[in-house]
Amino acid sequence: MRRLRWNAGWISLSLAASLAACTPDSADRAPGGDTADIAASAEAPRYTSMDVREGGILRGAVRFTGVLPPPDTVVITADTAACGTTRVIAPVRVGEETGLVDAVVSLIDIDAGKPWPTASSPTTLDQHGCAFTPHVILVPVGDTVRVLNSDPLSHNVHTAAFDNRSVNRTQPSGASPIELSFAAPEKVRMKCDLHPWMSAWIVVADHPYYAITGASGRFTMPRVPPGTYTLEVWHETLGTRQRTVTIEPGQTLEADFDFAIER
Repeated sequence: MRRLRWNAGWISLSLAASLAACTPDSADRAPGGDTADIAASAEAPRYTSMDVREGGILRGAVRFTGVLPPPDTVVITADTAACGTTRVIAPVRVGEETGLVDAVVSLIDIDAGKPWPTASSPTTLDQHGCAFTPHVILVPVGDTVRVLNSDPLSHNVHTAAFDNRSVNRTQPSGASPIELSFAAPEKVRMKCDLHPWMSAWIVVADHPYYAITGASGRFTMPRVPPGTYTLEVWHETLGTRQRTVTIEPGQTLEADFDFAIER
């Protein structure tokens, strides 16, 4: 097993600049309409499913090794019965052994490989406790995301997209799910205009070689065809890191990433 480590601790990041770069005010600039049937003019993804023989395993950990930025505390003055009176928003969340939570890991230049696994149910994004759950979800191009509202109050489903159309719809308590589909790969930010601290990300993928890190920060991508690829890690606050990896037939390659904010 080969092990590679990439250290991003030397990069100096301003938290405000990172947030501005990663979460632009795209709602004002993105094209869109009030429709849940999202279409895009982009060409169809060029990924071919095939039987992967002698594929390798790509795995590793994404860790945060710096000083955690302080969380923001939002004072809530409306809908306090359901939302509470304050909400603490952490721009960077770290779990076990400094694992970075909600980092998106992907091979960005792969055009053929294993097929998508068969989903047992549609991908679901819930609004519960005045928060989107989960915070980051992964959905294949063309598949459906069902947005629920489990709270006893109205929410607003507002997506900010560039390669897909944006949606801006009110969803009352107990209403039917809003079904979204996306025709082009991109990372789509979702927010609620009625409760502005609420946010989530929908990662629209054109191939199955993606992973979202949990508390351990670890990821695993099995059945990677032998070859050389660009491995990317994206985080909504810390930005994007890339590196080149080469998978040999039957090989397990360990690729770790370290992130930090220097002050």
